[in-house]
Amino acid sequence: MYKRLPLITLILLTIIGCSPSNSSNEFVARVGESYLLNSDVIAKLKYLPPNLDSTEAKSKIINQWISDELLYQEALRQDLNTREDIQRRLNESARSVLIDGIISEFNLEADNSITFSEIEEYYEAHSEQLLFFEPFVKIRYLTHHSRDTLMIAMQELTEDEASDSVFEEIVYRYSISPEAAIKITENYFLENALFVDNPVLNTLLRNTVAGSFPQIVEANSTYHLLQVLDRSPAGDIPELPWIEGFIQEQLQISQRRQNFSRNIHRLRLDAQYKDKIEIR
Repeated sequence: MYKRLPLITLILLTIIGCSPSNSSNEFVARVGESYLLNSDVIAKLKYLPPNLDSTEAKSKIINQWISDELLYQEALRQDLNTREDIQRRLNESARSVLIDGIISEFNLEADNSITFSEIEEYYEAHSEQLLFFEPFVKIRYLTHHSRDTLMIAMQELTEDEASDSVFEEIVYRYSISPEAAIKITENYFLENALFVDNPVLNTLLRNTVAGSFPQIVEANSTYHLLQVLDRSPAGDIPELPWIEGFIQEQLQISQRRQNFSRNIHRLRLDAQYKDKIEIR
């Protein structure tokens, strides 16, 4: 419960018996008898952009949770869950939540049915349609609050043209966000999709020649080390690993649509057979 929830959802959680965690020894924040666990924060961090400062992001998650929990407890103190208009909205919300839940189950069925061989077949069949409209880049990137620390990292990177395994060691030794740094350097990414929330880094990326030495810049009170290893220009056909995620998304859209139609058809047939549907 670390992200902002509407009041209806908060009260619904109380009605269905939501209770504070008894794993208080693992908590990173507490408001009264409610606890935010470290595992909740870690789970949330996985969905954030890889170039964010994880320390700053964790602080924002914790403070947002505290604000939400204070609002939640104040709503309970004022007995808002007993108001007739809110009870009516809760009933409507519960129906929507259940509908969304069963659709999510259908989508999960479809997602689990996608195999790597299907991704390969899609790539082979549509490779000419997957031409780059924008450049793809492969980079090395890490952050730290100290410029001197990144200078040491840069020196180690440029010695003997550090391999990927050596770079990974450097990341875990110097970066304040090692997991994010490793993730963003594992593959090729659309150039214009990187650092969109950081104009300084975005400009540096676009103006850096592939294969040049690492550079260090300051942005948002943090120092960033960036090296462009390779740039594949617009008009090239991407390699499968670069766009595997995109292809999987396209297959998911198609599979989900088909699976949803099959399930709706099955439910209708079953309801008609049991004489549960009547249209006047």
